[in-house]
Amino acid sequence: MSIIERISTGISGLDDMIEGGLPVPSLVLVSGDAGAGKTSFCTQFLFKGASLGEPGLYFLTFGWHPEWIFEFSSGYEFAKREYLGKRIRVVELQSQIEKAAHREAIHEDVQENILEAIRYEIKGAQPKRIVLENLSVLKDVLRDDFRRFLLNLSSLVKEQMIVALVTGEALPGAPYPVEIAHAADGIILLQNAEVNLVRKRSIEILKMCATSHPLGKHSLDISARGLTVYPGM
Repeated sequence: MSIIERISTGISGLDDMIEGGLPVPSLVLVSGDAGAGKTSFCTQFLFKGASLGEPGLYFLTFGWHPEWIFEFSSGYEFAKREYLGKRIRVVELQSQIEKAAHREAIHEDVQENILEAIRYEIKGAQPKRIVLENLSVLKDVLRDDFRRFLLNLSSLVKEQMIVALVTGEALPGAPYPVEIAHAADGIILLQNAEVNLVRKRSIEILKMCATSHPLGKHSLDISARGLTVYPGM
């Protein structure tokens, strides 16, 4: 049997639960409530790669400015400003998405235009890790082509032998965005639930391709060190 390559998430306690890290290549959905730690999870993942000398890409869809990524993560010990723009490149996709939406009127392939913008950045940076923030907003632009875009994105991840973390908003009452989940090789669910009038964070690995992992919820803490998982608690 061939040994599957894995890369560390950089999150203490989590790698031990997934046989040493995320499988390469894979598309992993990180979903959860507001304030559960999705963005922190993704930035910690990229900064871990940067600390190992690996290039990474952080794709933003709507509502963020590239400089805000560091401002958001600057309170964490793992965040090094010198990595941004060098080992971690932040790519703003909003203008590309808006251009693609306008082209729809002349019957161009909108999902392929967005995918090509992502492919172009990957080809230039040759990253080991990428993050695509709030991917579910593309559904409003792509509509019926959203599923095809996700499948093509998954194929691109496999072709380039990278690990991609994607985040997305679920519909009310749903634990994760279903369309993205169907295309994902792994699903990590973060929760910030109220228990006995106290909010408690937890992490649950719903699925992870080619990986033996524990089921159920495990305690999650967010501090200056970033995310820490306590397996079994």
